[in-house]
Amino acid sequence: MVSSKKYVTVVSITGLSAAIACPMEAAAQTHEEDELQEIVVTAPFEQSEAETALPIGILSGEALREQVGNSLGDTLKNEIGISSSSFGTGIGHPIIRGQSGNRVKVLQNGTTVTDASNVSPDHAEGVEANMAERIEVIRGPSTLLYGSGAVGGVVNVIDNRIPERLVEETLVSIQQSHNSVNEENKTTINIDASFGNFGFHVDAFRRENDNVDIKGFAIDEFAVEELEELVAHHLEEEEHHEDDDHHEEDEHEHEDEHGDEEEFENTRGFIGNSDAEADGGTVGFSYVTDNGFIGFSMSESHSEYGLPPGAHSHAHGDEEYHDEEDHDEDEHEEEVEFVRIDMEQRRYDFRAGYDFDAGWIQSIRASLGTTDYEHSEIEIFEDGGREVGTLFSNEGTDGRFTLTHAPMGNWTGVWGLQFEDTEFSATGEEAFIPKSDIDSLGLFAVERYQNGNWTAELGVRFDSNEINPGGGCDYDGDTTSFSGSFLYDLSDFANLLLGATSSQRAPTVEELFSNTSTATCAPFADDDDLVLHAATNLLEVGNPFLHEETSRNFEFGYRRHSGMLTGEFSAYHNEIDDFIYLDLTGEAHEGQNLASYFQLDATFTGVEGEVTFNLVDSADGSLALSLFGDFVDAEFERGGNIPRIAPAKSGAKLRYFGDNWSMHFHVTRYSEQDDVAELELATPGYTLISIYADYHFPVGDGDLKVFLRGDNLKDEEIRNHTSLLKNFAPEAGRGVTLGMRYDF
Repeated sequence: MVSSKKYVTVVSITGLSAAIACPMEAAAQTHEEDELQEIVVTAPFEQSEAETALPIGILSGEALREQVGNSLGDTLKNEIGISSSSFGTGIGHPIIRGQSGNRVKVLQNGTTVTDASNVSPDHAEGVEANMAERIEVIRGPSTLLYGSGAVGGVVNVIDNRIPERLVEETLVSIQQSHNSVNEENKTTINIDASFGNFGFHVDAFRRENDNVDIKGFAIDEFAVEELEELVAHHLEEEEHHEDDDHHEEDEHEHEDEHGDEEEFENTRGFIGNSDAEADGGTVGFSYVTDNGFIGFSMSESHSEYGLPPGAHSHAHGDEEYHDEEDHDEDEHEEEVEFVRIDMEQRRYDFRAGYDFDAGWIQSIRASLGTTDYEHSEIEIFEDGGREVGTLFSNEGTDGRFTLTHAPMGNWTGVWGLQFEDTEFSATGEEAFIPKSDIDSLGLFAVERYQNGNWTAELGVRFDSNEINPGGGCDYDGDTTSFSGSFLYDLSDFANLLLGATSSQRAPTVEELFSNTSTATCAPFADDDDLVLHAATNLLEVGNPFLHEETSRNFEFGYRRHSGMLTGEFSAYHNEIDDFIYLDLTGEAHEGQNLASYFQLDATFTGVEGEVTFNLVDSADGSLALSLFGDFVDAEFERGGNIPRIAPAKSGAKLRYFGDNWSMHFHVTRYSEQDDVAELELATPGYTLISIYADYHFPVGDGDLKVFLRGDNLKDEEIRNHTSLLKNFAPEAGRGVTLGMRYDF
């Protein structure tokens, strides 16, 4: 790759920080099945998306295969109400209606994904979007079914690792694709089979890519310099400095004495150290009868990816974890050239269900999973040596049990229990969070009332949460959540939805105990004991006295689900009392800024909608035009914007489906985001143009599909406002994906 390079000296400042679900396409598995309605798996009652009073969105079938990326955020970012919080090209966390991190719960087949993705923005999620059969997104009243902390929403990644139904014949799917933007080669294999009453599932994937191509330079030097000045000015005001010259002299002394500045290689046309590789597989089986099933699965996955220059600060702490085989102790003074992430996960799942022929109990479902997760941050030195700077580990067990009772008059209901028991630890130079035992137990119930045109779903959830980092410091708190959702059928093809939720979220281990002494349950008395969180370049200090957030969400929605004109619209207002956030304290230690967790009331207000005009619907094919858009405003009650809120977006999609081929054309406009927080810069708007086309060939007893996808066809320079690394790693440039899938 030919590139123009130059070196810049920068300070690595990477930032601080419903009525109805986003209208996702309930695409069918083949073009001929477009009229079939998807059944909502995540909902407590098996219903179609149009029938449930819960805010649900579904992405499956051809629509999922068309949009699937290497992360959940990348897969869902084009759906209205959803954006992606990227940290370089290898990571993308979903943001739902302005909420992310611990306020968005990620599930796999209805159970919690145990990883370290919420601890730091540079940690990828331990779930593989490429192997999903469908992805369901729920928000509003229904989120309390899966945890009181899911204020933003729930993302449930569903696969067939434990078959609940037997297939009539063995199904095999093999897909191979190549992406020009990073020379990525990706292979996936899925096999489902039945022998007698036994169902079997096997899947595997592998992908590998080089550095990601972009337009222009990777590092926006002017923005980095402007942000540096903004933070310096903020600290000056906090410390009541009145003499600008004195402040500049003081800052210069810090730079000379502590070497706060780091030198990064600014590449042109590509992002350095953005190559990656990943592989994994799953084996599962079940015993299936007419009334139920019982099954087990085992899965392993491995992922290695690089963090772009500027993503990580490099400063060794007092406690170090080293890979002595790769790097000798006497070489610690060598300068770190770049950082690689090595993630490994092994998971075992057990799931069972039984439907009763008679009696008060209609059905029961149970699931149990254990996970062993490790995340190593490997520092690569200029001489080629390697050492593990920090090792994150999360071992846990999670379970969920539900009971559906038989109808009592107009009422049906689901009652359940959910628990999580994990042990989180971080060892090494970035171990700013103490080793902690984290336990939670939740009891919930959802009752559904249906009478004529009215449908109501009422829910309640109680959670007990414990975090024990050892010593004399711990957290023990209870949360209570209530929800109500009402659906009124205006006709056979349209309805109105009203919803209200009061939900509590307990603070997390990083919010409570980051850089906190477990002996005194207070911040360290000596600032020299503080450990830098390199992903944010901050000395983050937890607050053991945080209490629960309380969110009150009000929602309104309208949806028209059949006919020549279909669509959905929603508006929501979410008031969060004691919203937990991280902010600068106005203090610094050895050139590193201190930040702490605070609580303030906040509001999130937004609208989102999509309307589809079915222009042609005949035996020869169908043509549809969709218009869509979303917007969210997030502010603190005392004034000021919440950081890293996604800009408004709007666009159009034109889709044509023939007998054995389809073609789609998408245009999306992302507005400039100038409603910024105190320590943020405005981000320019941009327009994304993409195309997709496929053709199906009958080959033997199977179906061969050849597909072509073009992304960012204008080759725009995109700085993702929600990303901590927007000034260091833009989004990918123009790329063309060519692939084929054979189903037989």
